[in-house]
Amino acid sequence: MDSLLAGAIATRADAIRTALLKVLKQPDEWKNGINIRLVGEPGSPVPANPVRMQTVIVGNTLSYNIFIHLGHGINQDSLRRAIVSTLLYEMMLRTVDPEGLPDNVTLPPWLIAGLEQAVLWHNNEADRAMYSTLFQQSGIMTPEEILNCREPEKELDATSYAAYQTSCGALALCLLNQENGPEGMKQLLDQAILGNDDPGNLIKRHFPQLSLTPTSLHKWWTLQLSRMATPPLTETLTITETERHLQEALTLVKYDPDTRTTVTFPLDDLEQAHSLPDLNRQLSNVAGSLLNLSRRSFPSYRPVIVEYAKLVALMQTGKVNSREAGPKISQLREIRNLSMKTARRVRDYMDWYEINTRSGTGKTFASYAAAVKILREQEQPANTPISRYLDDIEKLYTLPARAPVPSLHGKN
Repeated sequence: MDSLLAGAIATRADAIRTALLKVLKQPDEWKNGINIRLVGEPGSPVPANPVRMQTVIVGNTLSYNIFIHLGHGINQDSLRRAIVSTLLYEMMLRTVDPEGLPDNVTLPPWLIAGLEQAVLWHNNEADRAMYSTLFQQSGIMTPEEILNCREPEKELDATSYAAYQTSCGALALCLLNQENGPEGMKQLLDQAILGNDDPGNLIKRHFPQLSLTPTSLHKWWTLQLSRMATPPLTETLTITETERHLQEALTLVKYDPDTRTTVTFPLDDLEQAHSLPDLNRQLSNVAGSLLNLSRRSFPSYRPVIVEYAKLVALMQTGKVNSREAGPKISQLREIRNLSMKTARRVRDYMDWYEINTRSGTGKTFASYAAAVKILREQEQPANTPISRYLDDIEKLYTLPARAPVPSLHGKN
């Protein structure tokens, strides 16, 4: 009965379908209908599976249904997964005679998760930070582990399942980016949905260039993952990340021939820096690192990086005076320390304010832990003055040019 909600879901579903067709490079065609049905009332008890799929065979016609229970709202991840899965089934079963279908028709979970992540990546909605973090910490699952995981939702905990989805996305994009990748993926899907072969054999058959050596797939997959983990120049670092990268950029290396070891020290130590035989070469590397960092640094750190760049330039020309540069270096250190302390205080105060103004929480440690869990996971939107204020800011910040002002929580 809610036409606005129905229209929003239909628009979202069509956007996912458009992206999936572009990822697989398939024509815009239909054969069997997909119905999305909203059931239940907001606030009513939710069944164990609030988003479920159903396939109905009437004669020689297949019909697909997606049921969404509205009790606790609509989970966007579950909705997207159901839409991608149903679209793939509709696409793969168009040319199959319903009477010749096997008793169990199912796509491997890694394919569904991988193509879902590929759609997010195509729409610039993927969490690149997840790829970067897991890649740096070696938390990504290998292709062999992905293919051998038959029931990931049952076998993995929440953290491992998130790593699994990310890993599947890297594997799917690795296959799609091969020569004739979309065509090979379409053929792989056609065979996989009928359950005729092992996933590893299917990849070897439809992507022969990845089976030249036992490690070919792993090498291509690692290369794809490193590309996805590399941040774009337009992505701004957090203040903590900026400080960490700045420390790395300002680090010099000295080799001790007596002990045959290397030691590191900060650029701030001017006396030790001037004793380096290859100082100019290292300063050139520092200047390049500072330039790259300035493009993506946290905004309040840019003046600090500029001052360090000036110091490096003076050191390269030999015009730096240690006695005159000392106070400036001390000032830059103090600014960095204050910036980090301020950022931590802001974070702690926001957490404290949210916890103490959130209704329905008790004063026990268990209620405190539960509130922190809700804040970190954000499963349900908070309803506090700061949350409403941030919601208003987000609406205004993402407002298209010349668009009317949306309804806001605040009166002014």
